[in-house]
Amino acid sequence: MALKKFGIFNYKIDKHGPFFNLIQGIWEQRVARVGFYILLAIIIFSVIGLFYTPYNPSYTGFPRDLPPSPQHLLGTDDYGHDVFSQLLVGGFPVIGVGLITGFIGTILAILIGVTAGLYADTLVDRILSGITQVFLIIPGILIIELIGAYLGAIQLKLGYITILIALSSTGWAWGARVMRSLVLTLRRREYILSSELIGESKLYVVFNQIIPNNLPFIASNFFFTAIYGIAGFTFIYYFGLGNINQVNWGTMLYWSLGGEAYLRGLWWWYIPPGLMIGLVAFSFALINIGIDRVANPRLRVWNVKKYKKQLESRKKEEEIEWQK
Repeated sequence: MALKKFGIFNYKIDKHGPFFNLIQGIWEQRVARVGFYILLAIIIFSVIGLFYTPYNPSYTGFPRDLPPSPQHLLGTDDYGHDVFSQLLVGGFPVIGVGLITGFIGTILAILIGVTAGLYADTLVDRILSGITQVFLIIPGILIIELIGAYLGAIQLKLGYITILIALSSTGWAWGARVMRSLVLTLRRREYILSSELIGESKLYVVFNQIIPNNLPFIASNFFFTAIYGIAGFTFIYYFGLGNINQVNWGTMLYWSLGGEAYLRGLWWWYIPPGLMIGLVAFSFALINIGIDRVANPRLRVWNVKKYKKQLESRKKEEEIEWQK
């Protein structure tokens, strides 16, 4: 009941609300649709790998260094693995860790940034801003590398959960800093001051005014942090800081580096996983461009035909109502 009073659960599905307007605006941008289709294709490819692979990804009984053929679509590596099977299995951990990192990092950025902005120039703001500055100054990858080195010294390896926690806890600082600035700007707006004057709580203002007006930045921060998660995940496994016995695109690059695949011309060993990682990051970047165009009308690409149809339909609806 208390949460309803603050307006957290007072939302109704409004097709003309800020969330649906943002989704519609992003979908209208062709560049964002291309990014979504690329990402969807890679996700489907990775999900298939959870249920089906031509061969066991861990099986090492095949002839080594075979080039691509009908039997082995991407050949075999220096250890007798089927590269295509490993490519199928190795995508889900990378994408999953990236998306979850983006989600957790964005939530932390909202919580810390909004709290610091609402309590600006107070002890709370100084503490949160100080913590944010520390994480901005110290690279997150360096922190993860130190964690990996420490675990390696005690004969342990970074697992997926540990990497996820490390990436999520280091990828929020930039978003929190920008969110604090946005909250400070919004606090001076008349509608925010009016809400405070009539006695609305801070939670009501946050969930009904601040967050809806910053949805484009929140969405952009999610994809930015997801790219950071994918890059960090790949970095960890590429340099052997994680459990190298786990099959993912990062470990495929690690083993190709150890096997000197580039020098020996075994392109089918390292190009496919590198290309897949690049395509995932590229799809996120395209979606982010679409979000930027929605947030900035100067960058927006307008669908003139669609808006003409909307205007015509509205005119017809007004004529029908006037006749009634």
